[in-house]
Amino acid sequence: MDHREHDQPPHASLSPRESLTAHGSRPTTHDSRRVAIANRGEIAVRIAATCWRLGLVPVLLIGKPDRDGFAARQIGRVELIGEAGTELDPVLVVAAAIRARAGLLHPGYGFLSERPELAEACAAAGIVFVGPSPATLRQCHDKVATREAAARAGVPVLPASPPLAPEPDRWRAAAEAVGYPLLVKPVAAGGGRGLRRVMDAASLEDAIAASSREGDVSGAGQAVYLERALNRPRHIEVQLAGDGRRLLALGDRDCSLQRRHQKVIEEAPAPNLDPRIRRALHAHAVAVATEVDLRGIATCEFLVGGETIAFLEINPRLQVEHPVTEVVTGIDLVEWQLRLAMGEPLPRDTPPEPRGHAIEARIYAEDPGAGFLPAPGRLATVAWPVGPGIRVDAGYASGDDIPSDYDAMVAKVIVTASDRSAALDGLRTALADTIVARVPTNLRWLLDLLAAPDVVAGRATTETAGTVAVTIPSHRSALLGAVAHTLDRSQAAGNDPWTAIGPFRLTGAAELAFHGDDWEESLRVERAGGAWLVSDTSSTVPLAWWRDEAGVWTIAAGDSVVKLAIVERDGRLEIAGGGGRWLVAAGPRPVLAADRRRHPTDGRIRAPMPGRILRIAVAPGDQVVAGQALVMLTAMKMELTREAPAAGTVTTVACAVGDQVDANQVLIELRLEAPVPAT
Repeated sequence: MDHREHDQPPHASLSPRESLTAHGSRPTTHDSRRVAIANRGEIAVRIAATCWRLGLVPVLLIGKPDRDGFAARQIGRVELIGEAGTELDPVLVVAAAIRARAGLLHPGYGFLSERPELAEACAAAGIVFVGPSPATLRQCHDKVATREAAARAGVPVLPASPPLAPEPDRWRAAAEAVGYPLLVKPVAAGGGRGLRRVMDAASLEDAIAASSREGDVSGAGQAVYLERALNRPRHIEVQLAGDGRRLLALGDRDCSLQRRHQKVIEEAPAPNLDPRIRRALHAHAVAVATEVDLRGIATCEFLVGGETIAFLEINPRLQVEHPVTEVVTGIDLVEWQLRLAMGEPLPRDTPPEPRGHAIEARIYAEDPGAGFLPAPGRLATVAWPVGPGIRVDAGYASGDDIPSDYDAMVAKVIVTASDRSAALDGLRTALADTIVARVPTNLRWLLDLLAAPDVVAGRATTETAGTVAVTIPSHRSALLGAVAHTLDRSQAAGNDPWTAIGPFRLTGAAELAFHGDDWEESLRVERAGGAWLVSDTSSTVPLAWWRDEAGVWTIAAGDSVVKLAIVERDGRLEIAGGGGRWLVAAGPRPVLAADRRRHPTDGRIRAPMPGRILRIAVAPGDQVVAGQALVMLTAMKMELTREAPAAGTVTTVACAVGDQVDANQVLIELRLEAPVPAT
């Protein structure tokens, strides 16, 4: 992991203390140099890196699905909490920290990091919680309470309702008082979970029910409230640090590029921000942090539309996007968290001036072509970009399984440059050089998003990402990869089935045909003077290739160079690279009816991925219409609804609420009234 040098003199290690008194912790026999990390994936590895640099010993606390994962292998010292889901139980987490003899506990980010019960359990056990006090956490955990705190501090807030009463007949009146459009928000959920935008009264009740369910799934309870929605605002946040005596605003970030209220690209500092607005945001953030008595690290988030500023929330923890602030300020925010938790003062007296510009992109295991459906599975080849100004915080490596129990983020790629334009160019190049094979990702969509005019101009809003369509990348790279793979195998073994494509001799020429799901193409290849030449209808170029120790192919065709992962799979080649992913087969493309239309459904409604059944909306004998919701499941922190493909009758319900189901498992069976039309 590549961290910039700090602007403060580096410390070789934290000073050992006989008594840890932060947040009222009593003296303890725990090892004050052992830090329990109650998280997983990339953030656990990120925290461990700072611990090692400071001479501390990280110990990973994890659930069973992660016991052989990337973070466990990287950190080495592991304490098992229990089955999947137990890592969100404060009592079990602290019990694991005690077994690990940890003197400090770092919760990373996510739901657990904001739970006051965890901080209280740490204090009771004599373990220093790396985060704010339980009182601060309790106030920040309640989004309605933090709105009230912001208002007391003189920070502008949007019109909102109190937590909604359970009676639906009172919801419409509350919504009318707030005004449309509005957002339905869980009182205690964070990270954009459970947010639903409502344009009018017709969709209010369904949105409230969905928000309540998702808030409950996240362990945050079912209470929700309503808040006025701004039209196409920017989402700007301010990084904060406080030691109980002073508070510093360490800079701002633009997090406007979001999909389904989940951030996907963040940058620092926020571009094209009026200096008056920037100063006001920093002052408002410090005012809110003062009101909640912040001691530690936090982020205050705002919506900005023109001259309008509106408080959104304050998150008393490290944020996923913290690296962009680190690389432009030279501050290791995890080090600051550890020092503040140990009772040390802020390492500096004044806020730093940002140097350069940084942009981060989150790579998710999801299928943009299927509505961004999460895509758990086993990774084949993974290769991260390297180079000046590139930092990668990864949670997985080649051969790792991405489980369905957790968030779908695979890694974050951060690029720093002297200015925003150079950072954008650098991030595009870095993402194009990123290879993730076997599991679908959002890489191609990220590249499309970074090329959107509003993103290039630095005027993106929270609506921008939703306007960027999923494009199908050119199959040219896949075609060259298939040719190189075929020739490589031909040289190694003349009887390889991939060479049986027609008349072919290593010293002669041949026509090689390949096809994907919606394309086919032929190239002429020949050997000339010890080199391979590849020809299509318009040009002839030399072709060369080589593979590194990680199995990544570098393919040079004329002036074009591309890096690819090539994996044999079920008689085809899966090729990934340059933001694209293709399945390629040898020979001409068969002309089949299945190429022109989907197979008619047999009425079996299947799980799209592993998950847990949340709700069943039908029973045997029910009549259903096309598009009617049948069953809802949750997977990778998302709600997924399966609908009837056509009108019919429910014959079988093959699942129950709470069931864990596998991908493609039959959930509902229908007797359809008519075949599903071809699409």
